[in-house]
Amino acid sequence: MNAREMIEQEKLENILNPRKTNREFKVTIRFQKQLTRNFENALELARLNPHFMEEGEGDFYKAYASFTPDRVNELYALFELVKGAETTVIFLNNKRIPYIQDLWMFLMWFYRVA
Repeated sequence: MNAREMIEQEKLENILNPRKTNREFKVTIRFQKQLTRNFENALELARLNPHFMEEGEGDFYKAYASFTPDRVNELYALFELVKGAETTVIFLNNKRIPYIQDLWMFLMWFYRVA
């Protein structure tokens, strides 16, 4: 099963069993291939993630890494490496949410303080 199919499966589970699946708060970062040192570092960091997925090849390569609140430090480290790229997309429970970088990511940083 490729990354897109897994995400669609999780979305379907969320619709069919909202009480069960909505208990887990998950932020997913999708980033694409870039010709920068940050990309190689980000890919290395993302591959350490237990929820790492990838799809495509060459210029169409995309990497996905999902984080729960207990892995907020890893989320922060990856986000810092890929936040400047136009092709970086962030999902909250596999959904694109308005203001996710400005609001939701800011709220996740509170977990770093605790």
